[in-house]
Amino acid sequence: MANLFDIYKTFEHGFPGVNSQLKYPLENQDDYLGKITFTPVDEKEVNMLDLTPTLDDVMATVKTFGKFTGDVINDLFTAGQESDAPDAVASDATTRVDRVISEASEGAKEGFYGKVEPAPAFSERDLKLNTSKRISLYLPRAIQIQDTVTYDNQFQLGLIGGAIEAGLASGSGAVGSAVGAIAGEAAGLGKTFMGNREGMSKEAAGILSGKIAARIPVVGDAAGGAVRSASRLTTNPNTRAIFKDVPIRNFSFTFQLIPTSQNEAIAIEEIIKTFRSELYPVSLRTAGVNVGYKFPNRFLIKVKYNNRDIKGIRFLPVYMQSFNATYNSATGGMHSDGRFSAVDISMAFTETRAIAKQDIEAGY
Repeated sequence: MANLFDIYKTFEHGFPGVNSQLKYPLENQDDYLGKITFTPVDEKEVNMLDLTPTLDDVMATVKTFGKFTGDVINDLFTAGQESDAPDAVASDATTRVDRVISEASEGAKEGFYGKVEPAPAFSERDLKLNTSKRISLYLPRAIQIQDTVTYDNQFQLGLIGGAIEAGLASGSGAVGSAVGAIAGEAAGLGKTFMGNREGMSKEAAGILSGKIAARIPVVGDAAGGAVRSASRLTTNPNTRAIFKDVPIRNFSFTFQLIPTSQNEAIAIEEIIKTFRSELYPVSLRTAGVNVGYKFPNRFLIKVKYNNRDIKGIRFLPVYMQSFNATYNSATGGMHSDGRFSAVDISMAFTETRAIAKQDIEAGY
């Protein structure tokens, strides 16, 4: 017959399988001041019935668009009848179209690009957390935070792009610089074809000759290469490193769970079940056919020491990409109740969006 201490240890943290704490370790908590928690997010439900367009909505949209188009055409036609002067027609028509657009929709003339400003940093206040499924584990070793951005290191501006870049830097503008570069290129080629090399340096002649030879049908590449080899001159492709994008960050964690009591073994089982449950989507079906999935819940990961957030290690909400459990990796022993003596678990997560400077300044 079990003694009172064994009975107490069994039910100390709740009845087995019922409201068990999703925490490891359960014993000797003072030895583990560093903790990492994984809290599922209760995602906001969007009622698509409220957003699905009805026939009345579609007809109203068609009617509005038709009226808008008709007003524009009518104003253009009316402006053309009221004046025979082309400039006056164009000016009056532009004024009328601007008025119609302004009346059709507030701010339509600006659109998306009317005002561009830095987006706000992520805020946890917007999340509803499911604390009943919060998992608390000891702080693992080697937490790696990898920040990276990508660049296109082989982007070639060429002559026109180089001229635009120089024009923007000097304040003369992109359009003017591009037109000037194109005109200069055409003038140089024209003078070469006409035999007029006045004011042209031998280096410029060599570069132009290589470009002209490269345009010869069939043998262009070989001819251009021959000219460049003989003249030892070639065009500068103006290669630049151009910022491309921000990859979404990924994280992985590994834990070794060794139960020292039956209750701790039960807690480990519940932790594994919760992770696996939150990994998968909900399958949706109708008329006996699986038609889709409801996204899995995200997690909010927190890293703390002595119940305080560790500065510099914060995560945006993440999706779990994979979960692995390896039972008895170092031993074949079992507990008397049939449970494994050790479980190694590992999981991988991906943040739901790319991080930005605003998030870093906010502590992420």
